[in-house]
Amino acid sequence: MIVGGGRWGRTWLSVVVAARGSADGIVLAARSRPDEVRVWADSRAELAGLTVVPTVAEAMLVDRQPQAAIISSRPRDHVRDGMDALGHGLHALVEKPLGVDPESGRRLVAAAQHTKRILAVGTEFAYLPAFHQLSEELAGASAEMTLIWDDVENEVRYGATKTRHEETGLLYDLLPHAFSIFRVFVPKADLRIGAAQESPDGGQGWIEFHDDRGGRHEFRCHTKAKARRRLLDIRTESGHVSVDFSGVHGLMTINGQPHALDESMSAMNSTLRLELGAFLSQMMGTADAVFALGDVLGLLAAQEDLKRTLAKAGT
Repeated sequence: MIVGGGRWGRTWLSVVVAARGSADGIVLAARSRPDEVRVWADSRAELAGLTVVPTVAEAMLVDRQPQAAIISSRPRDHVRDGMDALGHGLHALVEKPLGVDPESGRRLVAAAQHTKRILAVGTEFAYLPAFHQLSEELAGASAEMTLIWDDVENEVRYGATKTRHEETGLLYDLLPHAFSIFRVFVPKADLRIGAAQESPDGGQGWIEFHDDRGGRHEFRCHTKAKARRRLLDIRTESGHVSVDFSGVHGLMTINGQPHALDESMSAMNSTLRLELGAFLSQMMGTADAVFALGDVLGLLAAQEDLKRTLAKAGT
């Protein structure tokens, strides 16, 4: 089941349909304007067999009952829809942020623990193959990382203009991406926020992370840059590594020289599809997801850090 008929719900629908080869057996719960969503779905041949309903409860009445839900509604509705899905016995992949505040996110964690269901957070870029290849090659090396996240104004992504909902601030919205990417390279370290700053207009931000191994990691974002840019810069004792993932594949360099992606990973060109596969594998107990429940708790702790740090900076 996919909960949410907006831009992200439709994006996730396209990913799931492509992975399954059919829309048959997929239910879309569109709480807002379900009739409009039905008209949209009926106009697309690849969505033949899709069931559109207005609520999670009605989705559970279809012939082939869902086993899992992807929550891609507005951030303010993530906890409500996640609780609804967990309450119906579904595993849940919730788009970031888990909730509009850490306290509400912990309600979802408690519900997942109570129902013994899988709870994951949507952080697609943590599945980029280049990151995982480099994390293995740099294993054990002491590193300091800088993540640059630039967007252009009114950027069109996945067929619609990218917008940030007013209920989430810039840093709170992007923190899950930064946290999960850094986590790939320091998987067992305790990542905490040492400092953070957000511009008065909410267009630029900066977070400084520290880990319990002595590493320092920086995240910088800008929503009105001249060009879209996604760049991870890693400095180790032995040199300089970078991953430019502004495009589909991550372009890697080591000490200024191109570094090839392993051929076995070259077909993995959809981070959303990789994220879906990791979630389903964890559901079936065949593999651990990159962002398992323990990391959800770590993310919530980082969100609490950010909330305190920004409040302190504003006094």
